Amino acid sequence: MIRNHPICHAVSAASPRRLENAQRARRGAALLASMFVMSAVSMIVIGILQTETVQFAALRNTIDYDRARYLAEAGMNHALSTLETDISWRGTIRRTEFPANSGEYYTALAVDGPSGTVQVIGVGEAGSFSRTVQVNVKQGG
Repeated sequence: MIRNHPICHAVSAASPRRLENAQRARRGAALLASMFVMSAVSMIVIGILQTETVQFAALRNTIDYDRARYLAEAGMNHALSTLETDISWRGTIRRTEFPANSGEYYTALAVDGPSGTVQVIGVGEAGSFSRTVQVNVKQGG
């Protein structure tokens, strides 16, 4: 019979050891594959977070830039309103926080301009931005 052959005994005795080694190799390969997948997913998540952070900062800057413009226009309108009340008024609207406790400000200035005009300048400050608007007003007809 073939079962009693010496080569068959050597193969059958080594088979459990080989199976155990094969199982270890598969477990090691699975560990390496899962580590690779976790690393790849982590890198993707970090990239997405960095992109979102940059986009949020850009959005914040855009909002502050626009608010500074609106505040400059508010200062200019404040000065124009004062001019409407007193046509001879020339002066400065002091630094005004608007809205209250927001940390955002406007100022305005009205000075005599050329040919009987009045120059009204409004400055708005929001975040790290400062914007200026200017208008020349001709009084009387």
